[in-house]
Amino acid sequence: MKKTLINKIALLGLMISVLCSSCLKKDLPEYPAFDANEITLVNVEHRFAGTSTNGQPVVIYQKLTLAQQVDKTTSTINVQITVPAATGQFTTAERAKVAQNKLWFYMNLSTAAVIAPTDGTPKLGDPTDGTKPLKYIVTAANGATRTWTINVTAFNP
Repeated sequence: MKKTLINKIALLGLMISVLCSSCLKKDLPEYPAFDANEITLVNVEHRFAGTSTNGQPVVIYQKLTLAQQVDKTTSTINVQITVPAATGQFTTAERAKVAQNKLWFYMNLSTAAVIAPTDGTPKLGDPTDGTKPLKYIVTAANGATRTWTINVTAFNP
């Protein structure tokens, strides 16, 4: 009985030492952190309550048509937004409710970059007033920051 307990403890100790070790401990290659801090694509959508499921309203996302001009030297993106035709749950009545001062923006960023609003711009995921310039700070993986401005230059309901 005592011998079995000692064997189990020894086996457990051996398993822990194997699991907590690593084969490669030195000469690991050092890769540089990504240095890009760009917004590569802007998207805009209108959100509204659709039909209910199990008594809970379902949020419908309607992507809006966008044309954009990106100026990397000034970190400015000018967008022209067009509301698409009514289809499905995006009815004519709902289409009429789309307003430039209540839009949801989302972006594609450089690899490993993060984004944060600045100068009173709402955080991503919240309704945003597109009548004002939107400012975001994009931080690259290496810590380099860049402030981007998004302007809605045309809104076609």
